[in-house]
Amino acid sequence: MPAMLEVDVDNERIANTNIDYFPTNFVVNNGEIFYIDYECNDYMEEWNFENWGIKYWSKTPDFLKYVEEHS
Repeated sequence: MPAMLEVDVDNERIANTNIDYFPTNFVVNNGEIFYIDYECNDYMEEWNFENWGIKYWSKTPDFLKYVEEHS
């Protein structure tokens, strides 16, 4: 299971909170990934990792479009 999915399954539902999985909200330092965004919201299935975040953490058309537009 990918590390990001583990974060969602283990923490997001339990805490009844969604985080914003957009990649610019994360920083990697010394092999660890940190969430740095200011925003968390009440948990909703449509905004969880499996339904929204994964499109920015895998090579999906949405991700490729973002890279093309911002490179």
